[in-house]
Amino acid sequence: MEIRQIEYFLSVVETGSFSAAADKHYISQSSLSKIINALEKEVGVALFDRSKRNVFLTEAGKVFLEHARKIDLANKAMFADLRGYISGADSFSIAAIPVITQYGIATYIAQFREVFPHIDFTLEEIDGLNIIPALEEGRFDMAFTRHPYLDPEKFTSIEISKDKLLVVVSKRNHHAPRSSVSIKELADDNFIVFDRVTDLHKLILDECGKAGFEPTIFYSSHRKVSVFGLVGANIGIALVPSKIYDYHKHTEVLAIPLVEDIECNMVLVHLKNKKLPKAAKTFMDFMREACAS
Repeated sequence: MEIRQIEYFLSVVETGSFSAAADKHYISQSSLSKIINALEKEVGVALFDRSKRNVFLTEAGKVFLEHARKIDLANKAMFADLRGYISGADSFSIAAIPVITQYGIATYIAQFREVFPHIDFTLEEIDGLNIIPALEEGRFDMAFTRHPYLDPEKFTSIEISKDKLLVVVSKRNHHAPRSSVSIKELADDNFIVFDRVTDLHKLILDECGKAGFEPTIFYSSHRKVSVFGLVGANIGIALVPSKIYDYHKHTEVLAIPLVEDIECNMVLVHLKNKKLPKAAKTFMDFMREACAS
């Protein structure tokens, strides 16, 4: 089994199609299909159900996905650890949950590279619940993540953007005319949620627990477009950060403010007891000034 096969498998899962995954890696769809077929032959099971228009994971594929993500993470961590020995340069590494565009982080990074073109660093996208372990294990110097589960005794953080959860419903949903909704009023609704490896999944479950119920999760997805699509079809409701809602602007849904003020602010963090490379400190100072202005 090759790392390349793992990467292509994860891209198919992420994009939801073989053609989109092939485009992402700049190869033909037929070439990617052959690579995935070879992977399935090697593990001895079908990983994808291709019987329908869209591609879905088989039950075996879901099991393989968990291991594939761990392998991919370990591979990236290995190269991150070796990078300093290879280049000998003052560099640093950043982990990020997959929302750098929605929160303007990509713009900040582009501005930093313009001001400091000589500074070398890497940016890796990983799942929200893996952020804190990755920092604690030293695989990254810092991370862009949400704040609710950070221990202020262990982490130093810079607030990048304030955000809070909204209730997102179909325009045909019975909640649609409401000016506000409390979480406890959603106890009988189907929930469309982000995948369990995200920090939002945990936050939503915890907040529903505080309101006295366990949500009925009809569907969970790693892809935001799938969440909005199912909500738009009036299959269920979703609790979504306002910045994510504003960015996607799905025509079939609307957002209702929550009675509860549930913050999910975006921050840049690092371990207090970790000595940062000089270049990383420069980046932290840049972000602190940029966000303050």
